[in-house]
Amino acid sequence: MTAAELGARIAAGPLLLDGGLGSLLIAQGLEPGRSPVHWNLERPEAVRDAARRYARAGSDVVHTNTFGASPPKLEAAGLAGRCAEINAAAVRLAREGFDGTRCIVAGDIGPTGLHFPPMGTATHPELLAVVTEQAEALARAGADLLSIETMYDLREALAALQACRTTGLAVLTSMTFDQKKRGFFTIMGDPLVPSLQALAAAGADAVGMNCSVTAPVMLAMVREAAPAAGVPLIAQPNAGQPLATPSGVVYDADPAAFASDMAAMLQAGARLVGGCCGTDDAFIAAVRAAMAGR
Repeated sequence: MTAAELGARIAAGPLLLDGGLGSLLIAQGLEPGRSPVHWNLERPEAVRDAARRYARAGSDVVHTNTFGASPPKLEAAGLAGRCAEINAAAVRLAREGFDGTRCIVAGDIGPTGLHFPPMGTATHPELLAVVTEQAEALARAGADLLSIETMYDLREALAALQACRTTGLAVLTSMTFDQKKRGFFTIMGDPLVPSLQALAAAGADAVGMNCSVTAPVMLAMVREAAPAAGVPLIAQPNAGQPLATPSGVVYDADPAAFASDMAAMLQAGARLVGGCCGTDDAFIAAVRAAMAGR
């Protein structure tokens, strides 16, 4: 899918993304702290079923199980040298899960685990090389577009975007921001609107926010960013606040309240909406119903 093709789809109406894949797999037995990418090889039926659930809930775009499938992340997970294999498996499983439903496969790319100074010693060429390897693997496997998510350092987000653009596929780019006294910033101090504008200027086809915050907080981000982003805006909040329980982490939002907030984000100017940690197919189905009622 080219940038022009994605733009035409968005012009025809907002796109519904999927929800939190990692939290969905944890609910199915993935051990906390273990990389979900292992299940592309060990539990392919669970990964396929996750895509099926989101497609049936009404997602227009479903992400591959590759958030942690860059070479450095795979090495840390004990899967060094298997970037092409694991990314290709994830694309195949996502598409198999659609059961004939027409969905866009988004090749998911998360932070690499490499850090620029002063937190680390990574260089721009190094970041560019490792993301290029993953992006090309996803493109060869047949991903429709690429989705960079949960970036907290604008420098890494820009390097990832540069790498992804070499594939010729449309690229979504989201960063993760927290609410501070002076506004919305990443943990590295990157401010909301200037960061999104920098990504748009560098060629991202849609920019936005995901993870870290609840839907009401992200609604405030959308209202601030939508008039200034310059390209279609993405919004994927968490399912409320995380709560530790004896059975694991749960989130305190319910699908109906979440869907109401997402409808408000669409009204405020977001064009691609979905969920992040804690959101499952029930949340996405509720958002789809809210979108149908607009």
